[in-house]
Amino acid sequence: MSQAWRQLAFSTAEFGAELWALCRQVQLLDQVLCELDTLHSPRRAEDRALRNHHRDLARTGQFSLKLPDSGAVLRSGPSVMLDGKAMVFGVQGRRDLLLASSRVGFGQPLSAVVLPAQRTVVAVRGARWNLDAAGGARAMALFDAAGLDWASPAPGAPVVVLGDRNYAHHAWNQLGALAEILRHTGAARVLATHQPLGPVQDLFADFPGLHVTPLPASALPGLDPNHVLPFAPGGVVVLPQVAARVRALAELRASAAVRGFVARAAQAGRRPVWLTVRVREKTAGNLAEALAALCVFLLNSGQFAVVLDGFAVPEDFAANPDYDNAVARRMIAREQSFAHALCGMVQAQAGEAAMAFVHQAVGGGLLDSIFLAGRSAAYFAHHGTLQHRIGYFTSTPGLVHASPGILRWDRAATLRDVAPGGGAAEYVSPALVADIVPPGGQDGHPDNLYRFADIPALVAAFAACLARWGATRA
Repeated sequence: MSQAWRQLAFSTAEFGAELWALCRQVQLLDQVLCELDTLHSPRRAEDRALRNHHRDLARTGQFSLKLPDSGAVLRSGPSVMLDGKAMVFGVQGRRDLLLASSRVGFGQPLSAVVLPAQRTVVAVRGARWNLDAAGGARAMALFDAAGLDWASPAPGAPVVVLGDRNYAHHAWNQLGALAEILRHTGAARVLATHQPLGPVQDLFADFPGLHVTPLPASALPGLDPNHVLPFAPGGVVVLPQVAARVRALAELRASAAVRGFVARAAQAGRRPVWLTVRVREKTAGNLAEALAALCVFLLNSGQFAVVLDGFAVPEDFAANPDYDNAVARRMIAREQSFAHALCGMVQAQAGEAAMAFVHQAVGGGLLDSIFLAGRSAAYFAHHGTLQHRIGYFTSTPGLVHASPGILRWDRAATLRDVAPGGGAAEYVSPALVADIVPPGGQDGHPDNLYRFADIPALVAAFAACLARWGATRA
């Protein structure tokens, strides 16, 4: 009976007996693991937009890994890709080990070593989002099915694979990498599993050498390594040029409804303020009351209009069956119901006439949402993906809210690091939020639910932000 595949975790702090045993069996394994650990975080500024080994793959069809202790150089060979875009590369002249690249949120670093004889995957920097034992087994089966020696030079031409259901990862970890490849090569063949921010071909229309073909994620394992060298390039920064390209496409494709709202507000001397709606997880239990108070303050000022935004539909949603249509529609219905009830609360306090300057954007397209975000004077948003929609692509300043646990981190610094071209992002004072403690009295809520502790103080804090950002007229 053959041995089942297994995954081991590597840590520079402690190898463990099993890893030491493997290092005695596989030449230079200890050095390879230590080097992958070192390279997991990009060393140079230019590697933040595009991993160095991805740049080499795009240029030459292979990358090199030099081991500092011995000076030995490992050169990549052919690759296979799994449906989650994890890549496994052969190493020329080495049938005893392969290198795996995965973890989109970290820019697809080389993050695991596959040992076929030992039927083992060694994961670097943790197992989460890394290649697992089943993935190692599937990758070796794909090489066997192709009849290809993974220790040979790659016979296929490089092909870029990108796309993510999550538009934030698409912009943060993929589009900047593609922009850098095009800067270096001027051309690329791209297979796109998802295009949530609009057609990639249109985003980079100034590169005639770019050729994009949609491909279902389920078809990725079927790419024949005898003919193609698939790789998913990655980075860890939203390049200002990528943000500008997305904004430009949003301006070009904005619907008549959002254009009309912005024009109507401008004619009345009002600037939109973007407020986010969220009904489950990582949200405030008294969000409706807080947003109603903010809306009334903004509308009564005579200077502002209000955009209520939440779940936005990816631009390829209708044509791409990989999205979960039922879950999305259910979320949209819940958030639209919330927004409708909120509008009723606001109308009762601000009057019917003021509602002409409230736009309910939940369930609209992503590019419409980004168009509205770019035309807004400021925002008040949930921490996370909702904030990224305005923080990644525009210079609009805003105030972000989150649970007390999240507020303990300097999240604004993280946002500046990820999106250096974004606007000022400030986080609410921890004194303005409190945890919702579930039954049993644990600290914090498992779904990161919280409540605003003082809504009038919250409104005053946002008013002070508007003045400081220059959004308020004297």
